[in-house]
Order: sequence, then structure tokens, then C-alpha cells
Amino acid sequence: MTALAERTRGGNLPAEVTRFVGRRAELAEARRVLARSRLLTLTGVGGVGKTRLAVRLAADLHRSFADGAWLVELSALREPQLLPRTVADALHLPGQSAGSQVERLADHLSDKELLLVLDTCEHLIEDCARLAEVLLRTAPRLRILATSREPLDVMGEHNLVIPPLPVPCPDGGPAPDGDAEEGDAVTLFADRAEAMAGFVLTPENRPAVTRLCHRLDGIPLAIELAAVRLRSMSVERLLARVDDRFRLLGTARAAQDRHRTLRAAIEWSHELCTPEERLLWARLSVFPGDFDLAAAEAVCAGPGLDAMELLDVLGRLVEKSIVLCERGAAGNGGPADDRYRMLDTIREYGAERLAELPDAVDLRRRHRDHYLDLAEQSRAAALYGDQVGWLTRLRAENANLRVALEYSLSEPGEQAAGLHLTMALQHYWMCLGLFGEARRWHERAREVAAVLAEGGPGAGPEAVWPEAARLDCFAAMIAVQQGEAEQARTLVAAALDSADPDLRAHAVHVLGLIALFEGDLPGAQRRLEEARAAFDAHGYRDPLALLTGPHLSTVLLLQSKDDEALALAEETVRRGQATGEQWNHSFALYARGAALWWLNRHREAVADLRACLKIKERLGDQLGITLALDLLTPDPVVRGDHEQAAMLLGATERMWRALGASLQYGPHYMERRAMSEKALRKRMPEDRFLAAKRRGTEMSIAEAIALARGAAPAPIPRHAREPLNLRERQVAALAGEGLSNRAIADRLGLGKRTVDAHVAHILAKLGLSSRAEIVAWASESPDGSVPR
Repeated sequence: MTALAERTRGGNLPAEVTRFVGRRAELAEARRVLARSRLLTLTGVGGVGKTRLAVRLAADLHRSFADGAWLVELSALREPQLLPRTVADALHLPGQSAGSQVERLADHLSDKELLLVLDTCEHLIEDCARLAEVLLRTAPRLRILATSREPLDVMGEHNLVIPPLPVPCPDGGPAPDGDAEEGDAVTLFADRAEAMAGFVLTPENRPAVTRLCHRLDGIPLAIELAAVRLRSMSVERLLARVDDRFRLLGTARAAQDRHRTLRAAIEWSHELCTPEERLLWARLSVFPGDFDLAAAEAVCAGPGLDAMELLDVLGRLVEKSIVLCERGAAGNGGPADDRYRMLDTIREYGAERLAELPDAVDLRRRHRDHYLDLAEQSRAAALYGDQVGWLTRLRAENANLRVALEYSLSEPGEQAAGLHLTMALQHYWMCLGLFGEARRWHERAREVAAVLAEGGPGAGPEAVWPEAARLDCFAAMIAVQQGEAEQARTLVAAALDSADPDLRAHAVHVLGLIALFEGDLPGAQRRLEEARAAFDAHGYRDPLALLTGPHLSTVLLLQSKDDEALALAEETVRRGQATGEQWNHSFALYARGAALWWLNRHREAVADLRACLKIKERLGDQLGITLALDLLTPDPVVRGDHEQAAMLLGATERMWRALGASLQYGPHYMERRAMSEKALRKRMPEDRFLAAKRRGTEMSIAEAIALARGAAPAPIPRHAREPLNLRERQVAALAGEGLSNRAIADRLGLGKRTVDAHVAHILAKLGLSSRAEIVAWASESPDGSVPR
């Protein structure tokens, strides 16, 4: 199953893999607060369980929100400017849009009833606060649940401090029942110890466990670390060691009481590690998020830790819960599929230890070099059969790529490598449609290139200018994709004067796209033919060069040169089949499918378009998916399934809005797209057409793809349909009471025609076909109120 197919309307909350213990009082209070407040922040010391509590709360409440509950994990994010993009990624919004990402988010959420969980805000506290204020102001039915070590300090915010788990008094009273709330810390220890070490809580060992949890102050992270040690020592020995460790470390480094307990627990766990385990713990902190074994070996092996023993040491850290291991998908096989990560607090502690080591600076450089090497390997594979595999592998490393770029472009003496890494990632950003990400890093890289060109450390003008020209040319390609033609012309100007024929051909390609998007089809054809001829003369060197074929075929088709378009698309498809390259090949299949459709070879066209869609879905290329679905929309019209066609039309209309690209591919393309809607309106009653189209706008991308493949659409829950406005809810409620339209008009002081119009809007929004169904719909809501 692909990543897109796994996405659901209800959100992206992870499944719980261990038992959730306690927190009944906190959950009840949090539910009460969220019922009356739109922003709740869970605060407390690191390791107290804020994230786990937030995820459980969101899981409990997600059905109360028509658009579900969505988790945004911020722990790996170090660039405040990428906060809006990170939230958009979690919501599965495309990255191609130009303009302010905050505005795009606000627009997307403006009509949503959704719970947004912002997890681990403390290192981005001001940025999270500003974003929360904007989103809450523009999205009236949005609620935000945040976790942080300090409040966001936003007007209207409710702060709920999460305390440690309660621990019974170790010296008084009878032992509480294991599930009683006052013994939650003991219950947690027993649960984790049983799972990890076969431990059984008994009346004999309960006092020692209680004292141990008391010494750990009921902090879940400290308790879970202690439970792991039962594999190698008894509870009594653990208790003795903890007593010594707290007395030794109680005032170490941390000035605030709320830091001392957790630091003591972590330093105690650190003390129990071997020298090799401590060294690897420190070195692994260079990874901002998760990583694989190959990365750990490449970056962390070195003096004091041989590469041959690293896997064994890493395994011991996993056993001690210092490092978490997330197994690869069943059937994909091998350690290469495993991903490793450390909890934030553990990683932060490791970073402190790393700063004390003499090779700390070298480690950051090795981290950058490893991901630069991955980017280079991916670029080398861009024209061959393993292209998609490499692209998806880079997507899993996005947090590491960002850290590598930030280090290289900001560290004196490393900027030239930063330019090189930016160039190496161009095909990755383009193929996956990460236009906003690409644009930001290219702006940073261009600033660095300008400094170096003026004689900054690292390279002289003659060495840097070719890189800078290519940066500008690629930035122009991104700008034109986002509809900013004038900026694209400015960026590409220097490349047009370049003596490098390959670079100039790319610049001409950009001019061809500008002409296409502006509706100058003859000009677009001339430029694209010139670029294609240059690439043919000097050799295809990257996927963007290959893309001139599908682009030119599209231009020919828009000029009704169907036979020429088909011949060119056939040639481009054959080239892709010869190399195994997939991204450009999927566009070639799209171009051939479009030509076949307009030549009335519908069955062949649909086969090509579905093959294109399969590749685009695997890549997560939302622009490519939208284009393919556009061309598949007329297929059900031909087959007589007008409702399915209308749903696809609604789905793609919403996708174009999300892409922020209503003018992409120019007015001629949009005119042809509009033909599908005109044909449907002639064949369907207006109310049925509007209801089906609206239902399509409510579909996820995965649902729209399944529909285009011929699968029956899943029924959409009533709570997930577009909500009614206040007046429509009033009309629906009165209709539910059995009142006629005239009686409703009299009750509300409206004209009957106005009520008639409201009823028509209600039918369209809810996908209903009769007034009787409105009555049934209204009766479904709890407490006799109309669903919101």
C-alpha cells in the first residue's frame, strides 16, 4: 500500500504500541478545556509524557471533529521558516504553491473543523505562537492542542501543567490496587518491566518498586529507563544505585528544580552505559530525527568506536531504550529498512556530551558528507530504473538533508559544499514537487554564491559563477511552476548568455514554459523545440532535460496538432522504457494518453493515464496526480457514469486550489478542462451535478485515485461533509421538526424564496436529494441539535 493510499480523512495519529497508563484526571480536564477553549497547551518537564497524553487525547476526540485530528511533530525541525511548511506536510498539503505558506495554511483551514496537535514547541516557541494566532483567527472551527516546556503565551490560551505520575507514599498505608490512579507510576513500571524483562509485581517486591518510583519522582521517562535495567539487576540493586545517583547528581549543572530530576535520571542511565555506548549516544545526537544503520556507521564510527562493533553497540542502546528502533515494512527485508531515533530529551543530553568531545565539529561535517553522498547517488540514478527508490529514500531523510544544508550554507569554509549539495538535490525537489522547499534553499544558496563571488572564503568568482548561474536557472524553473513569470525571466537571463550549451538549453526550456503558461502556444513550441534540439545535440543529462518532450507534446496537443503530439509522445515513452527512468516517463505516458484521448482511442488513453497515475502516486507528486486525474475525468462521461465524473471534477478542482496553480499550463489547458464540466452539466440535473461535485471536493487524494481506477466511492460520513452555515443550520433544524418552508420563513422572519434557496443549498452541501433526507439528517445529531 502506498503512502498516499494510507492517508485518511480522519487524520494521521500514530497507533499506540504500549499500554497507556493513568492520566484519567488530566484527560478529563483536557477534554473539558478543549470543549470551551480553542487553544490548549500541555506543559511540563521533559519526559513527563506530554506527547503521549496529547496523542491519546487527540485519538479520543478525533471523531468529534469533522476533519479529524492531525499531529505535527516539530522535534526534528530547526528552521523556524519551515514551520508552516512542516504543518502543511503533516496535513498532506502540496508544496508547489507560491506566496506565503502561512496564508495558504490559513486558507486551507478556514472552513475546517479540525484538531491540530503541535508537538514539541519549546524550541520554536515564538514562531509557534505567531502561527497559532494566525490560524485561530482565520479558522473559526479550528482547535489547537500544543505540547511545550513553556506556554505559547497567546491570548485565549489555556495552559494545563502535566505533573509526574502519582506515586504512593513508600512508608505508609496498604498497597493500592495496581490500576488505581494513585499507583500509576508503579503500574507503569510493572507494565514496562513485564514487557521487557518478564517482571511480575508481587506483594514482596511492591515496596521496593514503590520506593524506586518515588525516587524517580514519577517521571515516565525515568521509570521506563529504570524498567529496562531489570534485565541485568534486581529491583533492590536498582533502588540502591538510584539512591546514590540522585545524591551525586541532584545539583549537577541544572539550576532549576524541574530540570534536576530528569537530568539525574538521564545521567544515571548514562552512567550505566559502557564507554562505547556513551560515545555512540553522544555521536548519534548529530541526527535531528531518525536515521538508518548506514548513516550511523558512516557518521559515528571512528576513534574509540570501530565500524565493525557499531551495530552491536547500537543494538545495546536499543535494548536500554536510549535509541528507539522502528522496523521496516514486513517483506521488504533487511536491516536497511530499520529506522532509529532518540527521544528529544535523550538526544539533547547526548548533544551536551558531544560538545565535550574533540571530534564534535568533524562529526557535523561527516554528517553533511554522508547526505551529500546520498544526494549525489540519487542524482546519478535519476535517469535509470532505481530513480523512484532513491527519491523515496531521500524523502525519508528530509530532516537530515535540512540540517546538512543549514550547516553547510552557514558554516565558514563549508559554503562551497553547501552549493554543491543544493545542486545535487534539485532533481529531488522537482520530482517530488517540493517547490517551496527548493525555492527557500536556492535563495539561501544564491546569497552564499554572491558572497563567494566577491572573494569570500572557499572559492573565487571564476569557480563559483557556473554554480550560481545553474542555481538561478533552476530557481527560474521553480518560479515559473509557481506562476511567477517575470521573476523567472529575470533569474534565467544570465543563463541565456552562457557559453555552456547545456545550461543555455535549460534556460530556453524555462522560456518555453513561460510562453505556455501565458498562452503563447506558437512561442512555447518554438522555444521548446530549440531546447529539445540542443539537448539532443549535447546529450540528455538530467530529468528536466527529458521533460522537454512531454512539454512539447502538450503544446502541440493544445494547438490541435494531435498526430504530431502523439508521435512525439511515443518517442518520449520509448526513451523512458529504454532507461527505466520513471518521473519523466510518467509525464510521457500522460502526454501520450492525452493525445490518444483526443484521437478517440479512449481505452489506450485510459491505460496510459492510469500507468502515469501509479508512478505519480508512489512519488507523492501531487501536481502530476492532479494532471492525470484531470484527463481521466472524461472517461466516466463516455461510459455514462456522470456522477463519478462530477466527483472527479470536484476532486481535481480542490487539488488545483491547493496547488495554488489555477493558471498552470495556461488558459488553453484550463479551457479544455472546462469542457468536461460543460459536458456534465448538459447531461445531469443541476442539483445532482452540484451534489456529486461537492462530494468530490470532500475526497482525499487516495479516494480520488481509487475512483479514477474504477473503484466504487466509499460513503462519506455525514459528519465529514461540508458544514452548514448558521442560517442553514437553523433552517435544517426547523425542517427536522416537520415545518414547511412557509412555516420556517414565518418563524425566522424570512421570505419563502429565501428559505427555498437555503433548502437547495443544504441539499447540495450534504449530498442529499430530498427534503425528507434533511429531516432524517437532522434527527441523527446527538442531543437533538443539528450536527455541526
